[in-house]
Amino acid sequence: MKVLSLRFSRACRSYEDWAIPQKYTAERLRTLETINGFVLDLGCGTGFLSQGLDDVVGVDIAMGMARVYRNRFKKAVLGDANNLPFKDKSFDFVLSNFALHWTDINKSIPEAIRVCRCMLLCAMPVKGSLSQLGYPFPEADHVKRLLEGLCKIRKFFIEEVFLPFQGWDLVRFFHHTGSSYNPLIKGGIISKNMVENMIKSIDNPKFKVLFFSCEA
Repeated sequence: MKVLSLRFSRACRSYEDWAIPQKYTAERLRTLETINGFVLDLGCGTGFLSQGLDDVVGVDIAMGMARVYRNRFKKAVLGDANNLPFKDKSFDFVLSNFALHWTDINKSIPEAIRVCRCMLLCAMPVKGSLSQLGYPFPEADHVKRLLEGLCKIRKFFIEEVFLPFQGWDLVRFFHHTGSSYNPLIKGGIISKNMVENMIKSIDNPKFKVLFFSCEA
């Protein structure tokens, strides 16, 4: 996780110019339910998901991202989604966008529900996203089984989100969003040879994004 946090910290200044799919899914996620009360933005990044919310705290593993978020929304905590530094039922709503696939969802989803009083809303890419990368995205069915044992599911669906990048711009997308990381690769960082092969093999890059909301 240290490598991942460093990658995201280094990308904090370029993130918003390139994170077009993440911005779309944040906007889409906010429409799933009426959000009010005290809110936690889990894996907050620079704050796409927190825009328009009055009482919100961000938590992120990357110091650079947390610093940008704090400058905009005042409250940010450096923390790990697998072991959140909050008491039970600390927040009315917990929101997470494009973050939990970087975590151990067997830990992070129960943690999100633990600190939530009312509802958890989440958007995350799942298996079938950018298959050429070989990244171990979570399986949607596994997420559903996990939720069924913890909460009442209200909405649960998958949407394809295309990346507006091709060739080397796709590589720049991964670099400038801090997401050129794969835990299955030694050292975690995608090599130059892998990048070149990826460019040749991906014609229409897309994420399969799982959206869900559930009552805690």
